Amino acid sequence: MGSPEAVKVVVLGGSSVGTPELIAALRRQGDSPRPLELVLHGRSADKLNPVAHVAGLLARGCDWLTVRAETDLERALDGANIVLNQIRVGNLQARAFDETFPQQFGIPGEETVGPGGYANALRTVPTLVKIAQTVERCAPDALFLTFTNPASVIQYGILRTTRLRVIGLCDGAVTMTQWAATALGLPASELLIDYVGMHHYGFITRVWHHGRDVTVAMLDGLDKVSALEADLDVVRSLGVLPTPYFKYFAHPDRMLAKQQGKPSRAEQLLAIEADLLAEYARATEPPPGLAKRAAKWYDAIIAPVLMTLVTGERRSFVLNVPNNGLHPWLPDDAIVETPCALEGGVIRPIAVPAPGRELMARIQHNCAYEQLMVEAFLEPSEVKALRALLLSPLVPNATIARQILQLIWPDADPARIRMKP
Repeated sequence: MGSPEAVKVVVLGGSSVGTPELIAALRRQGDSPRPLELVLHGRSADKLNPVAHVAGLLARGCDWLTVRAETDLERALDGANIVLNQIRVGNLQARAFDETFPQQFGIPGEETVGPGGYANALRTVPTLVKIAQTVERCAPDALFLTFTNPASVIQYGILRTTRLRVIGLCDGAVTMTQWAATALGLPASELLIDYVGMHHYGFITRVWHHGRDVTVAMLDGLDKVSALEADLDVVRSLGVLPTPYFKYFAHPDRMLAKQQGKPSRAEQLLAIEADLLAEYARATEPPPGLAKRAAKWYDAIIAPVLMTLVTGERRSFVLNVPNNGLHPWLPDDAIVETPCALEGGVIRPIAVPAPGRELMARIQHNCAYEQLMVEAFLEPSEVKALRALLLSPLVPNATIARQILQLIWPDADPARIRMKP
């Protein structure tokens, strides 16, 4: 018998300083029965090479994993089986803009929700669509996994403009399951969940422990979950465990007050990035500074999904997929976040019971917001862009929506935007 066929995985945005953590996370998943070739793609060799160097150090001694760097996108994509997108359009400087500019309108800044998420999508969707079209031309049969925020909006844009198979990844549901486990005082590995919603707008609607519904007990124990940062009376009355981003929708005033006068997360990461690149360039062993980026999402969702696809074993994950009739109360082309079974490289969404009327209405509203946003960006249509922005729960009125749009339209490029004092 011949050797098993190698799997080629191309990482778009491979020059991110957190990327070496992917290699460590893959190795922690256990040995692979098939060789895995990881190609890190980045536009700048100055940044990509030190990252790839450290990634190679972490792959050292692993007979089934190889790592190389490539700055030419078409060469990187040649023969790709899986493409992992983690590109941050505009780099961390753009994230810093997204996390700060909404504050001048009395709105908290964030890179995936509210005006900050909208600006991120406006900048990212057209760029990722062009890259996806190159993927379609060079590797049309590759599975496209997207992790870049806002993941569902990007996924919707790519599915509207290419024939690629696209799956969205997010570690949010993993975090929420860990919260449920903390509330119950149980190991997360012993819990099963029902999950309904969309990227960064999802809800655990039921929690099961050894076949027993423990949702009420989980809700009662949420006072043990400090990271939730939401009014527990509201959460308990909804009867579900919401996404970590629920705090921005329920308490925008608190989140704004928490941000004012403090450096954004992106500004902190910029300082970390500069230090890490210098450390990576001179490393002869895996550098201790790698832990500073704390890229926990590789262990939480990316490496497990990748290895499950490579091995063909059966595992379940909460993923972002096209609705395609899974939820009759949403459009077929909506991108929904839902439990999925992976087996033999096939991804099969798992139906869960419909939520109550209130939760259904909230998710439908979010769906309308996301779809109109992408339509506006792809056409492009400034009028639709204004209407979409007005659908954001964090934007209070049309006057502020227009002011925000005047600031960021048509490309949300921080280099050209003059911030108001």
